[in-house]
Amino acid sequence: MSEATVQTFLKASFTHYQQTHALPLYQVKAAEQLMRCRTQALGGHSVYCEDGHLNGVWYNSCRHRSCPQCSALKSEQWQQRTEALLLNSKHHHWVFTLPHDLHSIWWFNRAFCQQLLFTSVRETLQQLSREPRYLAATPGVILALHTWARNQTFHPHIHCVISHGGLDSTGKWRIPKRKSYLPAKVMMMIFRGKYLAGIKKALAADELVIPTNEREQRLLNLCNKLGRQDWVVYCAKPYEHGHGVAKYLARYIRGGAIKNSQLLHLGDAHIKVRYKSHQTQQTEYLQLTHAQFMQRLLSHMALPKKPHYQMVGLYHGKCREKLNQAREALGQLAVNEIKVLDWQSFVKRQGAVACCKQCGKTLNQLRPIEKEMSIAVIESSTVQ
Repeated sequence: MSEATVQTFLKASFTHYQQTHALPLYQVKAAEQLMRCRTQALGGHSVYCEDGHLNGVWYNSCRHRSCPQCSALKSEQWQQRTEALLLNSKHHHWVFTLPHDLHSIWWFNRAFCQQLLFTSVRETLQQLSREPRYLAATPGVILALHTWARNQTFHPHIHCVISHGGLDSTGKWRIPKRKSYLPAKVMMMIFRGKYLAGIKKALAADELVIPTNEREQRLLNLCNKLGRQDWVVYCAKPYEHGHGVAKYLARYIRGGAIKNSQLLHLGDAHIKVRYKSHQTQQTEYLQLTHAQFMQRLLSHMALPKKPHYQMVGLYHGKCREKLNQAREALGQLAVNEIKVLDWQSFVKRQGAVACCKQCGKTLNQLRPIEKEMSIAVIESSTVQ
């Protein structure tokens, strides 16, 4: 078969899978966008220099958040914007994980459960940070949702990057009273309580779709049972700064759960995937049927118009004045307009030339391809 990429896999298997499985509309549209990415179906654009010399033609990208083929520039831009905000303090990396028993509710209520997970984590951190015994101030927080484990199974959890300190009501920078900032056990209990309370409230208001073969009372019983069990809240050792975690999160803010480089072989019936095991820290391999891999791939498609990350506290866009107060207290310059990477600079980073082959001037014009321009012209282009 052809080269193993997410796009070639979808082209080979999606039509048959769609005929045999009931899929939500957003997953169908996402798969269609990924299959059309950088193909004739989306049209193209030509690239010119300052003097109007043509330097090549490209097919257009789909720009879907879950597309691994066209996300590199957007990921780097997000990382740059995020790192420009980071405070010069230690940062904590915490992970809040949803128990497996609640996955079925998520599958039938994806938008609601995604928002509830964000809200539960955010309110937990805000509530505890306000308490004088912990901080009594507002920290900077970044929350990012991942719905996958490293082997691509369904595993919704939120990564939290939080500054070791915050700005209090008088405008002073305060340091937490504990090295760990917040106790994991207390965070787990409050997070657990908020999420389960949200599920129960929605059930009482008849706002949830009850999963197949389930009843409302059984779900209430499940919530009561899970309320007595420990949930997983992982707390890594504090980092001297937040840049490393921001770089990690940027890889998945755009581009989906799996990258093309992880796909090793696409056969007629199976696909081979590699990943780094969280348990062993070794590279491991999976051989899945097309149906098994398709189910995992589609389950992680980004919900349309639903954010996969949130900036909270001092890192929120409306708290720029307070953020700059905190930066001043930490000896940093104020954040004003954030300049992000443009496509010309990105091309240079990849080792390509972003200047005209005829005159050497900068490539700075993108024009839509004229309708009468044939696909043969595009395919014969000397650029990419």
